[in-house]
Amino acid sequence: MLLDSSHRKAHRRWRVPTRICRTTIAIQLLLLLTVSLVVCGLLEASDAGASFLSMSGQKVLDVHTDPDPGAQDSPGHVQSKPNLHKYTYTTLPGYFLQDDPATKPGSFEFMKTNFGLVQRSYDSDENLPNKGRDMTAWQRFENHITTLNRAEERKRHGSEEGSHTRYKLLFLGRHGNGYHNIAERYYGSEAWDCHYSALDGDPEHVMVWSDAHLSKEGRRQAAEVNDFWKAQIKGQKMSLPQTYFVSPLDRAMETAQITFKGLLDKFDPTVMERLREGTGIHTCDRRSDVSYIRDHYPDFITTQDPLLTESDEFWDPDLREPDDAVTTRLGKLFDQLMQSEKFKNSERISFTSHSGAIGATLRVLGHRSFSLGTGAVIPVFVKVETSKELDKRHGVGGQGEGGNHAKVVDGQDASLADTMAVDKSKWGKIPSCPADMDLKTVGQKRWKMDLKDFVTGVENGTVQLEEVAFRGVH
Repeated sequence: MLLDSSHRKAHRRWRVPTRICRTTIAIQLLLLLTVSLVVCGLLEASDAGASFLSMSGQKVLDVHTDPDPGAQDSPGHVQSKPNLHKYTYTTLPGYFLQDDPATKPGSFEFMKTNFGLVQRSYDSDENLPNKGRDMTAWQRFENHITTLNRAEERKRHGSEEGSHTRYKLLFLGRHGNGYHNIAERYYGSEAWDCHYSALDGDPEHVMVWSDAHLSKEGRRQAAEVNDFWKAQIKGQKMSLPQTYFVSPLDRAMETAQITFKGLLDKFDPTVMERLREGTGIHTCDRRSDVSYIRDHYPDFITTQDPLLTESDEFWDPDLREPDDAVTTRLGKLFDQLMQSEKFKNSERISFTSHSGAIGATLRVLGHRSFSLGTGAVIPVFVKVETSKELDKRHGVGGQGEGGNHAKVVDGQDASLADTMAVDKSKWGKIPSCPADMDLKTVGQKRWKMDLKDFVTGVENGTVQLEEVAFRGVH
């Protein structure tokens, strides 16, 4: 049936709005789909970036992420709900001489023993060319670590559920000799603990030990370790650590800077507040402001740790952090780092810190006590087991201590209470000096020389300092 022209015009007028409506709906659906995809992408990016440290070492939790590690932070800290994991740290014996109870810490020299690496075979040698006979001990050991981690990765099959196991080689380096070490040796530990440790320096103004710096001897020790690394890389074809962390105290940062000078295109370790020495009373353990760190160590990353505040909020002028609290703090540091992709995906990791912090770390990792001289390094081969299931015996905020112990991470909203022992009633006050101690002459009587001559003797090698075992004080 044919329609007249007037009817066809009316029909076309009704069809136009219908087409517009259909087109509008299609556009709306397309826009809705696009927005959904964008939102999902942002959420995935947020999850990927929620780890404490990024793979690049430059991304941070703050919305003000700055690629320059020395850049000033701005307000606007973004917090996320912490993942609740538990971790078990186990030192694996039979790899280093330092693990063996027969090895005496006082006489052990890591630079004369290939870092203490035990000469042995590994199952993974079977898969190497010529079964590894043409490779160095360190090449075969590093291959062993990688083989173990790849086997665990195959077990996981990309799943985030269930238990995970990772193997890590940690290099724990103690700072070189500092002016506080010289002062304690000159005055003696008793006079140091009861009086001089609370001062910024000596009364004669020979030296300052607040946030103690390296002495000339300390710089020499760090340079010697630098030469040792170079020799190991050349002779043993040893690989450098993949990730670096350092205490915020000056003596540790300068030690790390000298130790790895010239070994990397850019040495940019991450400064971690929890890696510092036992804190309180002793001014040598009171750190400088973050602005000082950025001025003197511009390549060091100071924007990754939310606990690293501008001024030192951890140091207490009246109370001293006890060893068990330092152990708890270092355990939390490792739990904190295990939340980061940067740490989790690294097999070889360097930490530069202090005698007390290293002693606490060894306790966390289940390693036997092993005191280090200033400037010394101890490697520790560790198995880290991770599970999504919380340990109900401890619960959130539990303070499990020691090796082979599951601990719950405190997450990215860490506060001072999370880091330091909450009950400061167990922290120690400065001890009283003996009534018969003459503080003005105690050093002179011990060494038959004044402090200036003593410092000169230490730095030119005519005065030898005896090492002090772990006491958590320097």
